[in-house]
Amino acid sequence: MQSTRTPIVLAGYLSFAGLAAVTWWVIRAVASYVCEAQELLTVCTFMFLSTNFESIKYTLPSISMEAIHPTTCVSCGTQATIRCAGCTDAPEYDPGDSMTVVYCDRDCQTKHWNDHKSRCRVMKQRKMLLRAAIILRAALLTYREILYDIDLTKIEAKDEMLYLYQNQRAVTSRVKWGPFPDHLTSNVQHREAALTINQCTMATALLSRLTKNLLTGVHSNAEVLDIRIGKPLLPPKLIPGPDLSYCPHTVIKVRLLSTKELWIVDTAGCQYGFREVLVPFNKYIADKACRVVGEPTTYNWTETKDLDYFSTLPIMNNSRAQKQDREVERKARLHFADFVDRHVNANILDGSASEFSNKRASLVERLKIHMLSFAKSQNGTRS
Repeated sequence: MQSTRTPIVLAGYLSFAGLAAVTWWVIRAVASYVCEAQELLTVCTFMFLSTNFESIKYTLPSISMEAIHPTTCVSCGTQATIRCAGCTDAPEYDPGDSMTVVYCDRDCQTKHWNDHKSRCRVMKQRKMLLRAAIILRAALLTYREILYDIDLTKIEAKDEMLYLYQNQRAVTSRVKWGPFPDHLTSNVQHREAALTINQCTMATALLSRLTKNLLTGVHSNAEVLDIRIGKPLLPPKLIPGPDLSYCPHTVIKVRLLSTKELWIVDTAGCQYGFREVLVPFNKYIADKACRVVGEPTTYNWTETKDLDYFSTLPIMNNSRAQKQDREVERKARLHFADFVDRHVNANILDGSASEFSNKRASLVERLKIHMLSFAKSQNGTRS
């Protein structure tokens, strides 16, 4: 399926990334192919310090010993304080449907397993999807922190808008690649908005390989979806720059095959002030007053899909600087892809909440070092 949008000339307004992204919205030809998806049924693993339960270790999940307020054992009704680790911390799809299952001991968990295992599997899939989305956003922010292409001079929130002041760059001038100017704000929300403004298309391309790697164990189908945001929490505005409020926003629509649940993964939603990176589809559309633009397409992108398309547009090839900047970004994205191939697999989603947090922090630090090595190699283009 293909869709075509009429081009609007925006030359001279934005840096290459901004101009390219806006142009992408108004002229886009996306070819999709049919993606076969097969649901693989798995069960949670059961790991105990004791070896008395060796015979059921591949059937039951472990029991989390993290302290919680006393509540009722789902099996026997007595006071209980230990949780099923397999489904703990899963996000809600419908209100109240991810309540933590608590047991008084392992015997009760074993007795209750036949009743609980289907729900546990669903909750674990949700949790893995959430963790994957968290990793995706962290990777995007890290990439942009190291390789930032907007010459920002001021960040200001006023009149329920976030104004990002920039030094305007002519299309004949090279991008000043460099680290994000952290001194401009101490507000995390404003910082992340500045990092992700007009970057949803770029994010969809950049994170494609990482998404595939992370979702290996999540039985799902992912599609690219364009929407218009009706109710942003804090609309961003580049000064000087065009009005981006009418540009569609690209997200990933994920269907969990075992339940038919539909979710939105929104890695670049920070630009609108959105904090949640994973939201049920219907809730996302309703809460943000969204309008879907066109039909979803298979998420089979490469890291450079948008750049490859821009190279075919005359408006994106008016100057030597545009072509040179595009090649620098192409190399940067392939450098990112190399990191994904060598350092990321679905195992990063496993473990307790604290273990996952540590894995995420470690991944971010290693990615920073990896991308800094690329930035240093490009010193000749970063003035």
